[in-house]
Amino acid sequence: MAMQQTGSQPPRRRRATGTGTRNPLVALAIALPVAALLAYAFGGWHQFALQANTMVQMMSR
Repeated sequence: MAMQQTGSQPPRRRRATGTGTRNPLVALAIALPVAALLAYAFGGWHQFALQANTMVQMMSR
């Protein structure tokens, strides 16, 4: 049997509210490996090292 549209909105799923918000260190532990992988995959490490080297040279003058 087909479901009928009655005009009312379907019930929304509610997110389970455990302890509240996530600890920022947990979010950092999740995000840093992904950021490191993307930087390595797209050559970001080389660019970072090049810019850091340039800044050190400018500051040492």
